[in-house]
Amino acid sequence: MSQVLGKLQPEDEDDDEEEDELVGLADYGDGPDSSDADPDSGAEEGVLDFSDPFSTEVKPRILLMGLRRSGKSSIQKVVFHKMSPNETLFLESTNKICREDVSNSSFVNFQIWDFPGQIDFFDPTFDYEMIFRGTGALIFVIDSQDDYMEALARLHLTVTRAYKVNTDINFEVFIHKVDGLSDDHKIETQRDIHQRANDDLADAGLEKIHLSFYLTSIYDHSIFEAFSKVVQKLIPQLPTLENLLNIFISNSGIEKAFLFDVVSKIYIATDSTPVDMQTYELCCDMIDVVIDISCIYGLKEDGAGTPYDKESTAIIKLNNTTVLYLKEVTKFLALVCFVREESFERKGLIDYNFHCFRKAIHEVFEVRMKVVKSRKVQNRLQKKKGATPNGTPRVLL
Repeated sequence: MSQVLGKLQPEDEDDDEEEDELVGLADYGDGPDSSDADPDSGAEEGVLDFSDPFSTEVKPRILLMGLRRSGKSSIQKVVFHKMSPNETLFLESTNKICREDVSNSSFVNFQIWDFPGQIDFFDPTFDYEMIFRGTGALIFVIDSQDDYMEALARLHLTVTRAYKVNTDINFEVFIHKVDGLSDDHKIETQRDIHQRANDDLADAGLEKIHLSFYLTSIYDHSIFEAFSKVVQKLIPQLPTLENLLNIFISNSGIEKAFLFDVVSKIYIATDSTPVDMQTYELCCDMIDVVIDISCIYGLKEDGAGTPYDKESTAIIKLNNTTVLYLKEVTKFLALVCFVREESFERKGLIDYNFHCFRKAIHEVFEVRMKVVKSRKVQNRLQKKKGATPNGTPRVLL
């Protein structure tokens, strides 16, 4: 990260800049086809394995909990499977724990465990300590259109038990289905739930537990913004990414910049200026437009190629003298910027600074790649020290 964003360099120096495609964590052995994959290293799809300490360090685990019909599965389908909100009306109620591994198709790298509302995981026969150990975030979904007293009691029980096992869990409360409430009712509901939940914790002597509250709906972008903030807390490189974005926009005359995961439309970082909901919605819409048009016109005649690659870029001029500028950062990440028309006249400066920013992102995640590989090696060594089928311990030669 030795390059300094700022002055535009001469044309001949630009020609020598390396154009190697940047890659994300999913390119470094986290995918199913990776040559580094260990066939014995984890649980099969659908098999619950909470006990591997290395898998949770590399892929943080997010638990999705709440009462029945609160909207947990709908959230997962809309955000990560591109399901239309109207189609979620036909989803069957979840009756078993479902795991979603969000790492093979997206730069965002974590696991989601969807817990059915009817399961009593505090039953003595259920090892809840194994569930909460190694969990990065616990999202509790409350149906705002229903009587939420039972949900608050369940939230309190869940949070207190989880905190005893793992004090590092981020507790997130989604006050869901607010699309059916008026603006005043939304504010009042959030205030009431916030007050009651924190009073319950105070009565139990657990004031140090912090709960984050979000108003969400699958019928607008609020669910994507809420998930963005949840995921950002699980990204160890977040302060570095925010600092890079601050340097980039201050040297380029840019008003606002987001680093988006293209697949899920979750923004994994933004600069330090406040996020406006309308601005975020415009960014999401722009990504949809770019991908849709690229799927039609960006592929080769034989259908080969991908709709989003290192050549992907887009410029949209709004009628309020603002320009939306999208550039590919990696095969899973895009930088979306808001620029005034007069600042966009210096596009050459912006592009040079973007090249420096892109290179710095590469260096940040190269460090993460080395950590991931190191932990995988430790995982293999740990498994090789286990017992053989006849009960004798293995000896490394």
